[in-house]
Amino acid sequence: MRIAFVDYVCDPARPGSTGLSDLVWDMASRLARLGDDVHVIAPYSVDAFPSDLVHVHRFPLPPIGYRNIVGHALIVGAAYRRLHSLAKMDVVHVPEYLSAALLGTLLRDTPVVFTEPGNIYERVARGNPYDPVTTLAYRLAARRAAATCACLVATSEEMAKWWTWTGVSHDRICRLPLGIDTTLFQRVPDAKPRLRLASGPPVIVYAARLSRENGVDVALRAIARVRDEFGPVRLQILGDGPERYRLRELSRSLGIDRNVTWHGWVDFQTLPTYYSAADAFVFAGRSGGTPRVLIQAMACGAPVVASAIGGIVDHVEHQQNGLLFASGSSEQLSSELVRLLSEPSLAARLGGAAERYARASVDWDVLVRTLRRDVYEKVSIHAGQPA
Repeated sequence: MRIAFVDYVCDPARPGSTGLSDLVWDMASRLARLGDDVHVIAPYSVDAFPSDLVHVHRFPLPPIGYRNIVGHALIVGAAYRRLHSLAKMDVVHVPEYLSAALLGTLLRDTPVVFTEPGNIYERVARGNPYDPVTTLAYRLAARRAAATCACLVATSEEMAKWWTWTGVSHDRICRLPLGIDTTLFQRVPDAKPRLRLASGPPVIVYAARLSRENGVDVALRAIARVRDEFGPVRLQILGDGPERYRLRELSRSLGIDRNVTWHGWVDFQTLPTYYSAADAFVFAGRSGGTPRVLIQAMACGAPVVASAIGGIVDHVEHQQNGLLFASGSSEQLSSELVRLLSEPSLAARLGGAAERYARASVDWDVLVRTLRRDVYEKVSIHAGQPA
């Protein structure tokens, strides 16, 4: 089967390691290993790629850049021209709104599959990070993708409901979670000594883009409560984003700046060591689909405490393989953290259960076979026929 991916949400110099690019390459590389003829079309600026089995078709970034709607549309147009110059694909797979909407419209004879990073209507309802113009563009794109894509891969039960509400018929929705590379994301021995965290207070890890919808402010307020009720802890924040200055000021105003280490973006290969060093991994997001950092941490055996939203509740069963709290409640988060840190046996049990769950349920080697069978083969058989 000939399969093309359009990779846009990436650092052009780091294919497969930032944004949604790792999602593209996780799928593409495994499909290529299964014997499919796999192509990635992207504005990369380098010649080294995560897999030698995948054919890469590069094109230059437009002068206007790519972190804006106009630049994005120009990139999709360039990707379409590259696709048009290649032999016909059986399926084109994209991981974000505008590419899905535009390519679903332009590629009349080729089925487009869309794996969503989250539904814009859900974000508007619970914590939208976008400006009004971008929000409008994404709302229109979601509607257009719903009308034109051959299949929308919903990564959680809640996302499937949102896409149904958007207008996608049930027969064009496939429920398939995001996956992880369990050969990379696994427990790292002696993780704390490797990070020079072997002595001192317990370690809490938070990995996310520093934006409002990811709830880092909720975690900071919870840490202030944990310090008062339990004692000193060390919060390791991995990530960067538009809220970084406001969040650092918040940590100072709460009097916990000495308890927080801001690492910025951490190399992908280093993440398993931080997850393995965590006495607790926290995700306090207000909206969104399934945070991949959560299932990555679970695969590394980290005891997780997460807000009960979106795709999180598809993976975390309260008191079985993690702990859940009401989104936005720093009081509940602090209470669950104090409980976890005070009961080492509970933390060990939850971490072990999380690791077993992740390996059994969200390994990409298993998921891509399902993707190929239940999505690609289905839509390619019906390619060119009216919806």
